[in-house]
Amino acid sequence: MASREPNFWELVLEAFHRKPALKGLGPVPWNKVALIATAILGLGNPGFWLLGVAGEFAYLYLSATSPRFRALVRAKRLEGQRTTTEQQIETWLADLSANGRRRFEALTANCREVQKVYETLRPGGLSMIDEQRWRGLDQLLWLFLRLSVSLELLERQMGPVDPRALQGEVEALRTEIAGLAPSSEALRKSKQSLLELKERRLENLGRAGEARQVLVSELQRVEQQVELLREEAAISRNAESLSARIDSVAGTLSENDSWMRQHEEFLSDLGVESGTTPPEILGRSGAREAT
Repeated sequence: MASREPNFWELVLEAFHRKPALKGLGPVPWNKVALIATAILGLGNPGFWLLGVAGEFAYLYLSATSPRFRALVRAKRLEGQRTTTEQQIETWLADLSANGRRRFEALTANCREVQKVYETLRPGGLSMIDEQRWRGLDQLLWLFLRLSVSLELLERQMGPVDPRALQGEVEALRTEIAGLAPSSEALRKSKQSLLELKERRLENLGRAGEARQVLVSELQRVEQQVELLREEAAISRNAESLSARIDSVAGTLSENDSWMRQHEEFLSDLGVESGTTPPEILGRSGAREAT
Protein backbone atom coordinates (compact mmCIF):
# COMPACT_ATOMS: atom_id res chain seq x y z
CA MET A 1 0.00 0.00 0.00
CA ALA A 2 1.36 3.39 -0.97
CA SER A 3 2.15 5.96 1.68
CA ARG A 4 -0.73 8.41 2.30
CA GLU A 5 -0.21 11.92 0.97
CA PRO A 6 0.46 14.38 3.87
CA ASN A 7 -2.35 16.91 4.42
CA PHE A 8 -1.95 20.63 5.08
CA TRP A 9 -1.86 20.43 8.87
CA GLU A 10 0.61 17.55 8.84
CA LEU A 11 2.86 19.67 6.63
CA VAL A 12 2.50 22.61 9.05
CA LEU A 13 3.55 20.34 11.94
CA GLU A 14 6.53 19.02 9.95
CA ALA A 15 7.59 22.58 9.13
CA PHE A 16 7.32 23.65 12.79
CA HIS A 17 9.55 20.81 14.00
CA ARG A 18 11.97 20.92 11.05
CA LYS A 19 15.70 20.92 11.83
CA PRO A 20 17.73 21.92 8.76
CA ALA A 21 21.30 20.57 8.86
CA LEU A 22 24.10 23.10 8.55
CA LYS A 23 27.76 22.26 8.03
CA GLY A 24 29.60 22.27 11.32
CA LEU A 25 26.43 22.66 13.38
CA GLY A 26 24.31 19.68 12.42
CA PRO A 27 20.49 19.75 12.62
CA VAL A 28 19.30 23.02 14.18
CA PRO A 29 15.64 23.99 14.82
CA TRP A 30 16.10 27.52 13.45
CA ASN A 31 12.37 28.11 13.48
CA LYS A 32 12.19 27.60 17.24
CA VAL A 33 15.41 29.55 17.79
CA ALA A 34 13.83 32.51 15.99
CA LEU A 35 10.69 32.24 18.14
CA ILE A 36 12.75 32.24 21.34
CA ALA A 37 14.77 35.23 20.12
CA THR A 38 11.66 37.29 19.29
CA ALA A 39 10.12 36.34 22.64
CA ILE A 40 13.19 37.70 24.44
CA LEU A 41 13.34 40.85 22.31
CA GLY A 42 9.63 41.37 22.94
CA LEU A 43 10.33 41.88 26.63
CA GLY A 44 11.94 45.17 25.68
CA ASN A 45 9.62 46.01 22.81
CA PRO A 46 6.28 44.12 22.46
CA GLY A 47 6.29 44.92 18.78
CA PHE A 48 8.78 42.09 18.29
CA TRP A 49 6.12 39.64 19.47
CA LEU A 50 3.75 40.73 16.73
CA LEU A 51 6.58 40.55 14.21
CA GLY A 52 7.56 37.08 15.41
CA VAL A 53 4.01 35.69 15.23
CA ALA A 54 3.49 37.14 11.75
CA GLY A 55 6.81 35.74 10.56
CA GLU A 56 6.04 32.31 12.01
CA PHE A 57 2.64 32.13 10.31
CA ALA A 58 4.18 33.18 7.01
CA TYR A 59 6.94 30.58 7.33
CA LEU A 60 4.53 27.77 8.17
CA TYR A 61 2.10 28.68 5.39
CA LEU A 62 4.78 29.01 2.71
CA SER A 63 6.34 25.70 3.78
CA ALA A 64 3.02 23.80 3.87
CA THR A 65 2.07 25.04 0.40
CA SER A 66 5.49 24.47 -1.16
CA PRO A 67 5.61 21.51 -3.63
CA ARG A 68 9.31 21.09 -2.80
CA PHE A 69 8.64 20.82 0.95
CA ARG A 70 5.76 18.41 0.30
CA ALA A 71 8.15 16.23 -1.74
CA LEU A 72 10.71 16.32 1.11
CA VAL A 73 8.09 15.19 3.64
CA ARG A 74 6.89 12.45 1.30
CA ALA A 75 10.45 11.21 0.78
CA LYS A 76 11.04 11.23 4.55
CA ARG A 77 7.93 9.12 5.11
CA LEU A 78 8.86 6.66 2.37
CA GLU A 79 12.35 6.27 3.83
CA GLY A 80 10.90 5.62 7.27
CA GLN A 81 8.46 3.12 5.79
CA ARG A 82 11.27 1.38 3.88
CA THR A 83 13.27 1.01 7.10
CA THR A 84 10.21 -0.36 8.88
CA THR A 85 9.54 -2.99 6.22
CA GLU A 86 13.19 -4.07 6.18
CA GLN A 87 13.05 -4.52 9.94
CA GLN A 88 9.79 -6.42 9.51
CA ILE A 89 11.47 -8.81 7.08
CA GLU A 90 14.25 -9.53 9.59
CA THR A 91 11.70 -10.11 12.35
CA TRP A 92 9.52 -12.40 10.25
CA LEU A 93 12.48 -14.41 8.95
CA ALA A 94 13.68 -14.89 12.52
CA ASP A 95 10.21 -16.16 13.50
CA LEU A 96 9.95 -18.60 10.59
CA SER A 97 10.96 -22.22 10.94
CA ALA A 98 14.16 -23.39 9.24
CA ASN A 99 12.08 -24.85 6.43
CA GLY A 100 10.14 -21.59 6.00
CA ARG A 101 13.39 -19.60 5.72
CA ARG A 102 14.80 -22.09 3.20
CA ARG A 103 11.71 -21.77 1.01
CA PHE A 104 11.86 -17.97 1.04
CA GLU A 105 15.60 -17.95 0.32
CA ALA A 106 15.15 -20.44 -2.54
CA LEU A 107 12.38 -18.31 -4.07
CA THR A 108 14.56 -15.19 -3.76
CA ALA A 109 17.50 -17.01 -5.39
CA ASN A 110 15.29 -18.09 -8.31
CA CYS A 111 14.08 -14.50 -8.81
CA ARG A 112 17.67 -13.23 -8.77
CA GLU A 113 18.66 -15.85 -11.35
CA VAL A 114 15.84 -14.66 -13.62
CA GLN A 115 16.98 -11.09 -13.05
CA LYS A 116 20.55 -11.92 -14.04
CA VAL A 117 19.48 -13.67 -17.25
CA TYR A 118 17.19 -10.80 -18.18
CA GLU A 119 19.94 -8.23 -17.70
CA THR A 120 22.22 -10.17 -20.06
CA LEU A 121 19.48 -9.90 -22.70
CA ARG A 122 19.42 -6.12 -22.22
CA PRO A 123 23.07 -5.15 -22.90
CA GLY A 124 22.08 -1.54 -23.53
CA GLY A 125 20.73 -1.14 -20.01
CA LEU A 126 17.36 -1.46 -18.33
CA SER A 127 14.45 0.90 -18.94
CA MET A 128 12.10 2.28 -16.30
CA ILE A 129 9.55 -0.36 -17.33
CA ASP A 130 12.16 -3.06 -16.67
CA GLU A 131 12.79 -1.58 -13.22
CA GLN A 132 9.05 -1.81 -12.52
CA ARG A 133 9.22 -5.51 -13.34
CA TRP A 134 11.73 -5.97 -10.51
CA ARG A 135 9.40 -4.08 -8.20
CA GLY A 136 6.69 -6.56 -9.20
CA LEU A 137 8.93 -9.47 -8.21
CA ASP A 138 9.84 -7.65 -4.97
CA GLN A 139 6.13 -7.43 -4.16
CA LEU A 140 5.71 -11.11 -4.99
CA LEU A 141 8.52 -12.04 -2.56
CA TRP A 142 7.03 -9.75 0.10
CA LEU A 143 3.65 -11.41 -0.38
CA PHE A 144 5.20 -14.90 -0.21
CA LEU A 145 6.85 -13.99 3.09
CA ARG A 146 3.57 -12.70 4.52
CA LEU A 147 1.80 -15.87 3.41
CA SER A 148 4.55 -18.01 4.98
CA VAL A 149 4.36 -16.17 8.29
CA SER A 150 0.56 -16.37 8.26
CA LEU A 151 0.68 -20.12 7.70
CA GLU A 152 3.14 -20.83 10.51
CA LEU A 153 1.35 -18.55 12.98
CA LEU A 154 -1.94 -20.23 12.10
CA GLU A 155 -0.48 -23.70 12.61
CA ARG A 156 0.94 -22.67 15.99
CA GLN A 157 -2.40 -21.28 17.12
CA MET A 158 -4.30 -24.35 15.93
CA GLY A 159 -1.90 -26.41 17.99
CA PRO A 160 -2.50 -30.10 18.64
CA VAL A 161 -6.31 -29.83 18.69
CA ASP A 162 -7.96 -32.63 16.70
CA PRO A 163 -11.16 -31.36 15.03
CA ARG A 164 -12.50 -34.92 14.80
CA ALA A 165 -12.10 -35.44 18.53
CA LEU A 166 -13.77 -32.10 19.24
CA GLN A 167 -16.62 -33.04 16.87
CA GLY A 168 -17.03 -36.26 18.84
CA GLU A 169 -17.29 -34.28 22.09
CA VAL A 170 -19.95 -32.03 20.53
CA GLU A 171 -22.02 -35.03 19.39
CA ALA A 172 -21.69 -36.65 22.80
CA LEU A 173 -22.88 -33.48 24.54
CA ARG A 174 -25.86 -33.16 22.21
CA THR A 175 -26.86 -36.75 22.99
CA GLU A 176 -26.39 -36.16 26.73
CA ILE A 177 -28.53 -32.99 26.69
CA ALA A 178 -31.27 -34.75 24.74
CA GLY A 179 -31.38 -37.49 27.38
CA LEU A 180 -31.65 -35.19 30.41
CA ALA A 181 -34.81 -35.28 32.48
CA PRO A 182 -37.07 -32.18 32.30
CA SER A 183 -36.41 -31.52 35.99
CA SER A 184 -32.67 -31.09 35.42
CA GLU A 185 -32.98 -27.50 34.16
CA ALA A 186 -29.83 -26.17 35.85
CA LEU A 187 -27.75 -29.05 34.50
CA ARG A 188 -29.30 -28.58 31.05
CA LYS A 189 -28.30 -24.89 30.98
CA SER A 190 -24.76 -25.70 32.07
CA LYS A 191 -24.38 -28.43 29.45
CA GLN A 192 -25.94 -26.20 26.78
CA SER A 193 -23.44 -23.42 27.52
CA LEU A 194 -20.59 -25.92 27.30
CA LEU A 195 -21.97 -27.22 24.01
CA GLU A 196 -22.12 -23.71 22.54
CA LEU A 197 -18.51 -23.08 23.50
CA LYS A 198 -17.35 -26.30 21.89
CA GLU A 199 -19.40 -25.56 18.76
CA ARG A 200 -17.76 -22.15 18.44
CA ARG A 201 -14.33 -23.74 18.84
CA LEU A 202 -15.23 -26.26 16.16
CA GLU A 203 -16.37 -23.45 13.86
CA ASN A 204 -13.13 -21.55 14.42
CA LEU A 205 -11.11 -24.66 13.70
CA GLY A 206 -13.05 -25.15 10.48
CA ARG A 207 -12.27 -21.59 9.35
CA ALA A 208 -8.64 -21.97 10.34
CA GLY A 209 -8.36 -25.31 8.55
CA GLU A 210 -9.78 -23.84 5.35
CA ALA A 211 -7.45 -20.84 5.58
CA ARG A 212 -4.50 -23.18 6.11
CA GLN A 213 -5.33 -25.13 2.95
CA VAL A 214 -5.52 -21.90 0.95
CA LEU A 215 -2.19 -20.66 2.34
CA VAL A 216 -0.44 -23.96 1.58
CA SER A 217 -1.84 -23.98 -1.95
CA GLU A 218 -0.96 -20.35 -2.67
CA LEU A 219 2.61 -20.76 -1.42
CA GLN A 220 3.11 -23.79 -3.65
CA ARG A 221 1.56 -21.98 -6.60
CA VAL A 222 3.95 -19.03 -6.28
CA GLU A 223 6.94 -21.37 -5.97
CA GLN A 224 5.94 -23.36 -9.04
CA GLN A 225 5.35 -20.25 -11.13
CA VAL A 226 8.73 -18.76 -10.25
CA GLU A 227 10.45 -22.13 -10.79
CA LEU A 228 8.86 -22.35 -14.25
CA LEU A 229 9.97 -18.79 -14.93
CA ARG A 230 13.54 -19.66 -13.93
CA GLU A 231 13.57 -22.69 -16.22
CA GLU A 232 12.20 -20.67 -19.13
CA ALA A 233 14.73 -17.89 -18.49
CA ALA A 234 17.55 -20.44 -18.66
CA ILE A 235 16.64 -21.39 -22.23
CA SER A 236 15.28 -18.03 -23.39
CA ARG A 237 17.13 -15.78 -25.79
CA ASN A 238 14.33 -13.28 -26.29
CA ALA A 239 14.01 -10.36 -23.87
CA GLU A 240 10.45 -9.53 -24.90
CA SER A 241 9.22 -13.08 -24.38
CA LEU A 242 10.87 -13.22 -20.98
CA SER A 243 9.36 -9.81 -20.13
CA ALA A 244 5.89 -11.17 -20.81
CA ARG A 245 6.50 -14.19 -18.57
CA ILE A 246 7.83 -11.99 -15.75
CA ASP A 247 4.74 -9.80 -16.01
CA SER A 248 2.56 -12.91 -15.93
CA VAL A 249 4.20 -14.22 -12.75
CA ALA A 250 4.05 -10.80 -11.11
CA GLY A 251 0.33 -10.83 -11.97
CA THR A 252 -0.03 -13.58 -9.36
CA LEU A 253 0.35 -10.76 -6.87
CA SER A 254 -3.09 -9.32 -7.56
CA GLU A 255 -4.78 -12.71 -7.13
CA ASN A 256 -3.00 -13.55 -3.88
CA ASP A 257 -3.24 -10.02 -2.55
CA SER A 258 -6.97 -10.09 -3.21
CA TRP A 259 -7.28 -13.12 -0.92
CA MET A 260 -5.16 -11.34 1.70
CA ARG A 261 -7.42 -8.26 1.59
CA GLN A 262 -10.56 -10.38 1.89
CA HIS A 263 -9.13 -11.97 5.04
CA GLU A 264 -7.45 -8.82 6.43
CA GLU A 265 -9.27 -9.03 9.77
CA PHE A 266 -8.39 -12.69 10.21
CA LEU A 267 -4.71 -12.10 9.31
CA SER A 268 -4.51 -9.03 11.56
CA ASP A 269 -5.58 -11.26 14.45
CA LEU A 270 -2.55 -13.39 13.60
CA GLY A 271 -0.33 -10.30 13.68
CA VAL A 272 0.31 -10.13 9.92
CA GLU A 273 -0.57 -6.76 8.45
CA SER A 274 -0.23 -5.60 4.86
CA GLY A 275 -0.44 -1.82 5.08
CA THR A 276 3.20 -1.17 4.16
CA THR A 277 5.10 -0.65 0.93
CA PRO A 278 7.21 -3.70 -0.04
CA PRO A 279 10.94 -2.99 0.34
CA GLU A 280 13.56 -3.61 -2.32
CA ILE A 281 14.44 -7.26 -1.77
CA LEU A 282 16.15 -8.34 -4.98
CA GLY A 283 18.47 -5.37 -5.33
CA ARG A 284 19.76 -4.26 -8.70
CA SER A 285 22.73 -6.38 -9.68
CA GLY A 286 23.57 -4.54 -12.85
CA ALA A 287 20.55 -2.44 -13.54
CA ARG A 288 21.08 0.95 -15.05
CA GLU A 289 18.54 3.09 -16.74
CA ALA A 290 18.69 3.05 -20.52
CA THR A 291 19.65 6.33 -22.08
